[in-house]
Amino acid sequence: MTEREKEILAIIQENPTISQEELAFEMGISRSGVAAHIHNLMKKGYIKGKGYIVNNPSFVSVIGGINMDIVAVPEVEMIKNNSNPGKINYYFGGAGRNMALALTKLGISTNLISVYGDDVNGDRFVLDARMHGLALDCCEKISSFNTSTFVYLEDLVHDFRVGLDDMRILENISPEMINRYLQRVNQSKLCVIDDNLSEETIKHIEKYVDVPIVAKSVSINKVTKLVPILHKLDVLVLSELELQTLSKKLSNNQESRDVQIRKLIEQGVKEVIVVEKSGNVQFNSSQESYEIQKKISPEFNINGSTAVFTSTMIWAMVQEKYSKKQQFEIGYCGATTSYLTNDSVFEGLSKEIILDKYQKYFCD
Repeated sequence: MTEREKEILAIIQENPTISQEELAFEMGISRSGVAAHIHNLMKKGYIKGKGYIVNNPSFVSVIGGINMDIVAVPEVEMIKNNSNPGKINYYFGGAGRNMALALTKLGISTNLISVYGDDVNGDRFVLDARMHGLALDCCEKISSFNTSTFVYLEDLVHDFRVGLDDMRILENISPEMINRYLQRVNQSKLCVIDDNLSEETIKHIEKYVDVPIVAKSVSINKVTKLVPILHKLDVLVLSELELQTLSKKLSNNQESRDVQIRKLIEQGVKEVIVVEKSGNVQFNSSQESYEIQKKISPEFNINGSTAVFTSTMIWAMVQEKYSKKQQFEIGYCGATTSYLTNDSVFEGLSKEIILDKYQKYFCD
C-alpha cells in the first residue's frame, strides 16, 4: 500500500460508512482521487464489496535482514597465507529477505520490514525484489550506509569455513522504525523475525507485537539476543550450535540436547525446531516431538535452506488444515528445494513442488 492508501484505509476502518465526498474533504484531495485509491485498495484485497467492508487478508510480516552474500569456493586445496584459485559468487540473502521471498513464492502476502543501503547493492536488491514480486512497502533505503554484506569461504566439499559480515545498517531497524509499521504488523497472521535485529528492537517487538511470533536464529553470535522474547515465541528455529549457545546463556551447566530444548519450552517457547548440520531436523513442543532423518543430500551450497524451511512451515500453518507433524514435514520439503541451487531461495519454489515432495518423502 502507498502512504495515501494507508491513510484512507485507516479512516474507513474507523468509519466504514463514510462517503467518498467526506473522505475527499478529510484528506484534502479530489473525489476522483479518493475513488482511484479505493479502487486500488479493492484490487489489493484490503476492501471488499460496496459500503467499504474492510477485508482482513491473510498476510505475514517479516522483520529481519537483507544481505548481499559473497561466497568464495576454492578449486584446489587451499594454501594458507597465499592467493588461491577459485570462484566467487554473489547472491542476495539475509534471513529476513529469504523468508519473505519464500513466502511470496508460496502465495502468502508478505510485508518485509527491513533496510538496504544507498549503494549499488541496494539498487540491485530493489530490482531483484521487483522481479520476484517481493513487496517493498515497508523497506527503507538508508543514506550513508552500505547494504548489509556477508562474505564467507567454503572448502572443496562446500563446507562453511569462515565468514565475515558488515551488518551495521541493520541497526536502523530500530524501535522507531517498527512503530511506523506496527499497526500493519499487528494485523498480520504472524510476525516472523530473525536475530539480526538489535536487542533493543527485539525487546520492543516483545512489548508491542500482539500476534504470534516465529523466530529464526542466524548465528551463535546473535542467538542470545532472543532471550528477552523467548516467553512470547510460538516457534523458534535454530541450529545445534545456536541451541548450545542459548542454553549456556540460560544455564552454565553442560546439558543434553533434550534438557536444553525442555528448558526453552519451560521459558515459554511453544515449539522448538533444531536443524542439524547433518541435515536431520528435530521438532519439540510440550506435547509432542518428531525427528526427520536426512532423506536427501544437498548438491549445492545450502545457505538459505533453514529460512526456506521456516517459510514453508509457516505456509502450512497458515493453511489451517495440517497437523503440527505435517507442518514440520512440509517445512522440511521446502528446505530441500534449496539443495537444487546455489541461490538462497530456489527460483522455481512453489506450492506444487512442495506438495509433490511431501507426497514423495512422507506419503509413499
